[in-house]
Amino acid sequence: MHLFTRARVPDSCLPAIIVSGGQPADELEPWSECDILIENDRIVGVRTTTAKTGLTPPDDVAKTNLEGHLVWPGLVDAHTHLDKTFTWNRSPNPRGEFWDAIRVLREDAHKYWSPDDLYRRANTALERAWSHGTVALRTHLDSGPEVGADSHAVMNQLRDEWQDRISIQIVSMGGVRPTEEPSNTSSLELARDYGAAALGGFPRPGPELPRQLDRLLADARELGIGVDLHVDENGDPDSECLRATAEAVLRQEFPLPVTCGHNCSLAVQDDDRARETIALVKEAGINIIALPLCNQYLQGRRWTAEGRPLSPHWRGLTRLHELTEAGVKIASASDNVRDAFCAWGDYDMWEILIASIRIGHLDTRMALAPALVTTHPADFMGLPDHGRIAVGARADLVVATGRTFNEFLSQPNASRRLIHGDSFRSVESPGLQEPAGS
Repeated sequence: MHLFTRARVPDSCLPAIIVSGGQPADELEPWSECDILIENDRIVGVRTTTAKTGLTPPDDVAKTNLEGHLVWPGLVDAHTHLDKTFTWNRSPNPRGEFWDAIRVLREDAHKYWSPDDLYRRANTALERAWSHGTVALRTHLDSGPEVGADSHAVMNQLRDEWQDRISIQIVSMGGVRPTEEPSNTSSLELARDYGAAALGGFPRPGPELPRQLDRLLADARELGIGVDLHVDENGDPDSECLRATAEAVLRQEFPLPVTCGHNCSLAVQDDDRARETIALVKEAGINIIALPLCNQYLQGRRWTAEGRPLSPHWRGLTRLHELTEAGVKIASASDNVRDAFCAWGDYDMWEILIASIRIGHLDTRMALAPALVTTHPADFMGLPDHGRIAVGARADLVVATGRTFNEFLSQPNASRRLIHGDSFRSVESPGLQEPAGS
């Protein structure tokens, strides 16, 4: 048993009863200083440092004074691609274009994706995530007749190997298909055989889309799992797959979790139209994930007729403020890391959060911001004991160098300390190099 005192915990990661009046006392610095009691791998007590009741540790309990540093729950990354990661060096995408990335990675898969290659790259990604304090991660896996069997088997193996450190979920990505084709039986079989958390896919606008989505929801319902889609990853205001997904969920009265990632085109649509779509999203109970670093990389690229690059006019982030105002839960995630869809990244959710705050002007919603990489994605993944500092939650904590949010946001490369169970753990990592053989 270990008592950690004077931990400044983001209010959005605490039970409301601990936060003064259920509301943060300071809009710019929304944290509460707490004492946290841990036994084995669980938090067994939390109280504000000034409280006189709420914790009764034994007299001989080990104690560590965290001296007012910001302390976060273990971080949650709800949208990644472990099958594609760390392939940039061998299969780059020099123009940074979306459709080029699809082609490049399709070719990479055919050339290189053996079980050993997939394991080596994905395990390195998990090591990087763990070194930064991530304790839950969801990966989308390409699924179809020609690709997916090896990656599902490898991720299933890694899920077992990492179960005491990172909770891993699989999304079988291949479910949105033309209605004249049969259901993607290979994807459905992989989802069933390897315990996928959701069916995924990449819906495209068109007259067949409603029927395609209806069939996808029917397949997911039969498997008893949710749906997690890549939606409107473009700057076309006429791309309204998010709206179509919400309409399908309502039409089918689909009872299981639905998550939509990207939602970029929502940002360039007419305000009234976007407002109507967001209302449908709220009614349908859809969760929204922004992917700030990947969409900043891919979206808005422009070229002269001679092929010279021009400055972007927009950067692809969805309407985070309007979604929040409507009561829609939002999260941010890594997406692709060091592959043809995004050349950079390191599975560091603090980097993702800071990018979301800076790009999306979420400094005006600091009380909400920490939830984007903690409580909200944990809820999306159905992990109530992750992403929060509360009795019964996993005892994984990330201790920042800074004592205020202003310091935290000003020092994105500052060091951190990691608590796993009732003691500090090593922050050693495999380094920034790509895994051997990539």
